[in-house]
Amino acid sequence: MEANASGMSDPGLVREVNEDSFSVEDSLGLYVVADGMGGHLAGDVASAMAVELINKSFRRWTNGETPEDELFGHPDESLSRQGNYVLSSIRLANKVIYEMALEYDQYHGMGTTVVVLRVTPNRIITANVGDSRVYMVRDGRIERLSKDHTVVSEQVEMGAMNPEQAAKSPIKHILTRNLGSAEKVDAEIYELEPLLGDRFILCTDGLTELLDDEEILQLTQKEDHPESLCRELVALALTRGAPDNTTVVCVFLSGHERGAGGPFTRIKSILGDYFMGLRRIINKFKA
Repeated sequence: MEANASGMSDPGLVREVNEDSFSVEDSLGLYVVADGMGGHLAGDVASAMAVELINKSFRRWTNGETPEDELFGHPDESLSRQGNYVLSSIRLANKVIYEMALEYDQYHGMGTTVVVLRVTPNRIITANVGDSRVYMVRDGRIERLSKDHTVVSEQVEMGAMNPEQAAKSPIKHILTRNLGSAEKVDAEIYELEPLLGDRFILCTDGLTELLDDEEILQLTQKEDHPESLCRELVALALTRGAPDNTTVVCVFLSGHERGAGGPFTRIKSILGDYFMGLRRIINKFKA
């Protein structure tokens, strides 16, 4: 299985500073998007730090095959070792950004969202903090593999607001979690079985504020290469006014024909999707 990936970031038509950052690390199978907050209070610094720290710590732990009990923070026993590498790299990035915001006046109040995708032949790992998203397109359907950590998202979950009201709410951008605002942070993290032909889109809310899930699905199915998909998604955001920075990373899985692994591969995939759904239910009750 081979991952073909590309990324693109645009400041948009209103903002003077691009506070988004991203990385495409094919050698690691690691893809990261971050949306900084704080404006003149160094949101761009926070997002760049998050991307760099996550890449560096993940690479170090992976190359050194670091035991889980030596990672930053307590490991999550429900996750694989690679899942814990992703989780701990996010925790470490949060800690450093938080400390810098406390220590330096010019960084006070800075923070960032983050969404991470880790691709291996046997496992897909996704993680997020904030409202940047990761989507999976599989078998003609789109699924969100992230959870928006916003006030209105929590209101929708509790039944106090419907999705239509949430979309029009004046407080829809207020986050309940981000990197940098607290000493510790909990990331939303999922693991599932990959299938050849899977496509993943990581993006900031500069895209999802202007395109709905169905439009993202249609464009993803239409394009043959991740680079062209990135261009099309950003171009559509620009035609709709692009009031915010827009960043997209697209990852396509390719290789032999799907189904070459036989029915056992498909059964493993179904089980992986089942357990991912079960984990989401458990996390919802923990929240």
